[in-house]
Amino acid sequence: MTAGDRFMKKIEDYYGELGYPVAWDGEGSKRQLEITLKSSSGHFVKAVLLARGNDIVIRDEWGREQIIKATRGNLRLIKSWSKEQSWSEER
Repeated sequence: MTAGDRFMKKIEDYYGELGYPVAWDGEGSKRQLEITLKSSSGHFVKAVLLARGNDIVIRDEWGREQIIKATRGNLRLIKSWSKEQSWSEER
């Protein structure tokens, strides 16, 4: 299991325990985690996370992508989305 896989599992567990809709889509290297969040404007948005080795690719429903490392700091950032109800902050 890679660092990216462990990172994704922690995100799945965290959001699942909070009651957010989380779902795995695809298989093998195409497997991705989808989280549905409520934005600060009140609209529901979907965040898609995909592990690529030790990197995590974050996609939004508009097709924008951001690549981050599977680090403790980035784990805290993604967990903070549940508190901020928005994940538009660029890093």
